[in-house]
Amino acid sequence: MALALNDPGLGARVREVFEQGRLLALPTETVYGLAAPIDRPDLIARVFELKGRPADNPLIVHVGTLGQARRVVSEWPEPAERLSRAFWPGPLTLVLPRAACIPDAVTAGLDTVAVRMPDHPAALAVLRALDVPLVAPSANLFTCLSPTSAADVRAVFSADQVEILDGGPCRVGIESTIVGIDSRRRRLLWLRPGMLERAEIVRHLPEGWRLEAPPASEAEGGPRQAPGRMEIHYRPTRPLHVHVCAGRADCDRLAERLRGDGARALVVLPEDANRAGRDLYRLLRQADGENPESIELLLPAERLRQPAWEGVINRLRKAATRWIQVPADGG
Repeated sequence: MALALNDPGLGARVREVFEQGRLLALPTETVYGLAAPIDRPDLIARVFELKGRPADNPLIVHVGTLGQARRVVSEWPEPAERLSRAFWPGPLTLVLPRAACIPDAVTAGLDTVAVRMPDHPAALAVLRALDVPLVAPSANLFTCLSPTSAADVRAVFSADQVEILDGGPCRVGIESTIVGIDSRRRRLLWLRPGMLERAEIVRHLPEGWRLEAPPASEAEGGPRQAPGRMEIHYRPTRPLHVHVCAGRADCDRLAERLRGDGARALVVLPEDANRAGRDLYRLLRQADGENPESIELLLPAERLRQPAWEGVINRLRKAATRWIQVPADGG
């Protein structure tokens, strides 16, 4: 059974997939998610099983309306209202106190739940047709490259495991920005960068609220765990080396040398941060498919200081096996 966005019976067809004990590969603007309803503990367990994801890693709950979002949390403070109005549907996840309807398996036993409304017509159509939120972590094996096309999902999971709703390539390309809302301390915690910048979040905070990096320890109010905070994540199968060049000219000189080395695959990201985010996993997957000894990605040092690049740099820090500082002459 092939799912299509313009199918008037889409909701019924998705319910049939779940009734068969299969999961749904759901396209979003960030990456494809491996989806299951929050009221199906058997399918939630199947998500963890198929991905090889540890049970202590919480899942993000995806909603199709603000009403759905409010039903899965026990508190909806003013920052949640402002940020959801400004950025939903979109690549922003809010972490809030959970409602009683959220199973422990979704939150890894925590008293908070991560929630977002994806900005993709297929995802919204499914969520609104079902009228039940879905967990939808990336449709990949745990710690591996995230999928940004239906073909990426198809290469990992069989049809008897996962039904794919093909929504085309993902236009954002890396996972959502995650912020935790701490009403008691009137602060937001910057849990994971994405393509929404810190300044955009701060611009919509109520007076007296602040955005902070999470404390290192739980005793200081830091999170025990949140989605996407693993130290090793988003990795290709081959070793990834990130070369940090003093300038673009140094990157160009190094690229010329690497192009002559058939054992190593070269990745050069687009100059624009949004395009780099959109293309990152696709380019890494393409290089990985060449089965090289290693993947060499070139990065001008100025990117490390630019807020628009924070999400991409975060993914590279988790994906890379080695960072190399390139001398000013190109190495």
